[in-house]
Amino acid sequence: MRTFLRLLVSVSLLMAPVFAAAGGVARIRLEGAIHKVTEEYVLRALSEAAAQKADVVLLVIDTPGGFVSSVEEIQRAILQSPVPVVAYVSPVNARAASGGALVALSCDLIAMAPGTTIGSAHPVSALPFNLPTAPPKSPGEGRDKEGREPPSRPTGEEIMLDKILNDLSAHARTLAEHRGRSPEVYEKMLRESVSLTEKEAMAQGAIELVARGEEEVFAYLESRPLRRFDGTEVNLTLGKTPEVRDLLPTLRQRLFSGLANPNLTLVLLLVGVIGLYAEFKAPGLILPGVAGGICILLFAMSTQLLPINAVGLLLILLGIAFLLLELKVASYGILGAGGVVSLLVGSLLLYRNSPIPELKVSLLVVLPIVLVFAAILLFLVTLAVRAFRNPVVTGEEGMVGMEGVVRERITPPAPGKVFLFGEYWNAVCDRPVEAGSKIRVIGREGMTLRVAPLEEGG
Repeated sequence: MRTFLRLLVSVSLLMAPVFAAAGGVARIRLEGAIHKVTEEYVLRALSEAAAQKADVVLLVIDTPGGFVSSVEEIQRAILQSPVPVVAYVSPVNARAASGGALVALSCDLIAMAPGTTIGSAHPVSALPFNLPTAPPKSPGEGRDKEGREPPSRPTGEEIMLDKILNDLSAHARTLAEHRGRSPEVYEKMLRESVSLTEKEAMAQGAIELVARGEEEVFAYLESRPLRRFDGTEVNLTLGKTPEVRDLLPTLRQRLFSGLANPNLTLVLLLVGVIGLYAEFKAPGLILPGVAGGICILLFAMSTQLLPINAVGLLLILLGIAFLLLELKVASYGILGAGGVVSLLVGSLLLYRNSPIPELKVSLLVVLPIVLVFAAILLFLVTLAVRAFRNPVVTGEEGMVGMEGVVRERITPPAPGKVFLFGEYWNAVCDRPVEAGSKIRVIGREGMTLRVAPLEEGG
């Protein structure tokens, strides 16, 4: 008991500085695509920074963007944060693209490292299908007096994108005006997909600072008041070497971030199908079934993070069906080729509605995966077909054709004794067979075998 109490006191003393930590800089890293898991991580980290009473939050950004809904939630949390939030696009070659530019816009200060970019914020549709347009007019309807056709109507998806674009543009303009940045520049980022280097962004009033390192950012914050969104000014005293605490994602968030990788989820789907197929063909192996079930469940969990295209998923399932039928039907390779093509096209379409290329499947990844999957599946099906064609070696059918030796003379209609497969059996024959003669089993009636002398049974 005393040992336990001493251990408890020691742990409490070690953890005390963590709970008592206050002030300093809380660092959050916004890396990779922005999705629901990223949103959860940033919101939790901002709440934790406020609970620790940090002086400022340093949001290190290197992202290609992501889903608009998650970007808006992160923006809202930054604007409502009681702790000032400073965006720093870093390291060299980092970018605050698409939704990353809008997240940076919501921060109290934007700093960029040399060799970084910001912009290209034009939204992309993430709908799983194209919205229909208005019903087409009959031929010739709507022509002007000179007989010219009216301009083509925008599709439903284009109309939806225009609505989203107009809303985001107005949102960006008002944020830029309140932050003292150029509204025109951010509107160009949205409408024209303009991307700026750190020097261009500084010259055009899109950011406040170009800094070679975090130390320059901290020095800038100490040299002048930091203006918050509500107009109030905050004077920060960080010192020459402020304490910087990294607020890291939890293990669960890191796991789910991995599931937001479309290439990984495609592999999980295909491996899951192979595992379940192997288990159904050979029940009792256990490992393929367990692994396949886990992979399928992980793929199902990823559908909450990535927009699955229904047509792509159906094409993948159709391709698997074609490959299975290839060894059942004499198609001369047509079904096999169709299965591979269907798998390839379906894999490329599976995440076609993702807003950024990083959330789509790469052809360089899909092609070898599909070919290897097709080869493995055809190999497993081949083994299964061969197994069905092999002679039965158990039960009544398995004994027919086996050879043995007569131990007790067979005198019809009385049975004799034969020895085969390590056992003694009662046996009958159409003719007398002397002890020591070799016989072959030609049938079975209950526990009695019907045999024939080997020279006749062969």
